[in-house]
Amino acid sequence: MGRGKTVMGELVHMQTGQGGIARIVLDQPPINALGGALRHALSQALDKVVADPGLNAIVIAAAGPNFSAGAEIPESEGGETAPALRDLCRRVELCPKPVIAALHGSTLGGGCELAMAAHYRIASEQCSLGLPEVNLGRVPGAGGTQRLPRLVGAEAALEIMLAGRPVPAAEAARLGLVDRVAQGDLAAAAQAYATELIEAGAGPRPTLARRKAFADPIAYQKTVARFRQRVADSPLLAPVRIVDAVEAALLLPVEAALEFEAAARDDCIATPAAKALRHVFLAEGLAGRRPEFAGRNARPLRRVALVADGAVAAGWVVMLLDSGRRVSLHCADAQGVAAQVDRIYATARDGGRIPDALRKDRLARLSVAPPEEALASADLVIARADAAAWQARMQPGAVLALVTEPGRIPDLAGLPHPAEALALMAPGPAHSGRLVEVLTGDATAPEAVMGVVELLWAARKVAVIGPAAEGGIGPAVWGACRWVAADVVRRGTDPATVEAALADHGLKRAVFAGQTPPQPGSGGRATPAGEIVQRAMAAMANTGALLVEAGVAQRPSDIDLVMIHGYGFPAWRGGPMEAADLAGLLSVQNTLKALAEEDASFWAPSALFSDLIKNGRKFADLNRL
Repeated sequence: MGRGKTVMGELVHMQTGQGGIARIVLDQPPINALGGALRHALSQALDKVVADPGLNAIVIAAAGPNFSAGAEIPESEGGETAPALRDLCRRVELCPKPVIAALHGSTLGGGCELAMAAHYRIASEQCSLGLPEVNLGRVPGAGGTQRLPRLVGAEAALEIMLAGRPVPAAEAARLGLVDRVAQGDLAAAAQAYATELIEAGAGPRPTLARRKAFADPIAYQKTVARFRQRVADSPLLAPVRIVDAVEAALLLPVEAALEFEAAARDDCIATPAAKALRHVFLAEGLAGRRPEFAGRNARPLRRVALVADGAVAAGWVVMLLDSGRRVSLHCADAQGVAAQVDRIYATARDGGRIPDALRKDRLARLSVAPPEEALASADLVIARADAAAWQARMQPGAVLALVTEPGRIPDLAGLPHPAEALALMAPGPAHSGRLVEVLTGDATAPEAVMGVVELLWAARKVAVIGPAAEGGIGPAVWGACRWVAADVVRRGTDPATVEAALADHGLKRAVFAGQTPPQPGSGGRATPAGEIVQRAMAAMANTGALLVEAGVAQRPSDIDLVMIHGYGFPAWRGGPMEAADLAGLLSVQNTLKALAEEDASFWAPSALFSDLIKNGRKFADLNRL
């Protein structure tokens, strides 16, 4: 940075250098979560800069791969230690010296709110910004609903917050969310930008003082009304309250609007949907982690060979390229698979989901029909058939992953090297769905599993581990739901009524999809929608409990993730196990006992219910490493 002294702290360090520019660096990688200790350290650093007459501007940057991915989840539910993030953002905004946020990696949630509180923003080309709180059933709580519409207008602000997806740096610059995109080194670019601002005499530029977005209040209100209509049927409170808060930005004085946002945030946090979505978020942090992985190193899987044809193969290729790997195709129709991959990426580009440069980078890592030695040098080989033959041609230590379909049990025990073999099961196209079940044999090495899980994480997949001999979690739990649906139909209910009842409950996957439903029984009774849902939820929770009891599922939250990301269970209900916790395990057990009078072989409650109830515990208490 230059020639000045450096003051170091545990979570934040500050450098003062040439041009009277202070550089404050958040230093709690990898995500720089804005917890109480980090907020306090940042506040102290700001005090130092403001008190020093020789410093003329502040650059707030961050160490590690990300600027900040937001607040810590427990604190975001209330009870923040001082300074609260909302107050810290206001402090940054009212700083008497210009503050420049230098952004890279993920700048999300509270991190994005902190960036918007700065007076100027410069971002790296790979930076992405967003306010994903709606995905947790919440409203941004540190001024995000007030600053974002002032920077980008009501339309773009509502699109960003209601979608909950990050915006790439180039798009953020076009919208006005960032002022510049740095070409090359971000630190040098931020220093140059700060110097330029000082030389131009540009002082602080508080975001909440901006009024340009409100120049046409009638158009602003029409936009709000349009989005309010869009979210009117949402099962979540958060989208509705986000729209209300954006309207408050126009109608209320700044401090009153900030109070309105805070109240909306608290209202949303208290809802069952927000609690369920918090559970899903925490469950994703546990997925793919096992106690036996402690102290071990994942097998590095950099070069992947894929032996498969057709659309299924194309989906796996895209997933692998998304993970950053080099992929070679070994199949009869390699050119055809490569063409399908090209079409998938072209569609993503045309839909604005990836820039063309990223599409080209990923396709450049795909080789078609390479020499035979490329297969022999692969770290990971993915095949659909002839596993033993392929494994015999692989290099020592390479991992074989056998792609299997839901409902099929892969045979790993008879392979030449069972320690290096596992199976992958996705309920849909591997590139478009989020779930991949990693099925292991008795001899599969933990290092091999860890390597595959890290690859899936890099592709932003949810990896859930289970034993191959049981055929996966999804087919068992979804099979229970299907059994209930068929049983209700046989008792006299029309299949369309069953589908409608489950869809109204939030299930996105048709229970009879891919199969012919039975004929409704004659002389029976039509089961009410509420009872259909009650039976289906109880059956899935009981099957999940049996899987946990048998050790097939590591934890109840894994079952929830499988059903949400693979089988259409609504995330805002938390999955069948979380839904059972919210309904009360005693109530669910009583439902199962009553239904067991019809068919004890299916409905008999898992012993896990009695054990948890007796000890005053819930399924959530089992969600740990």
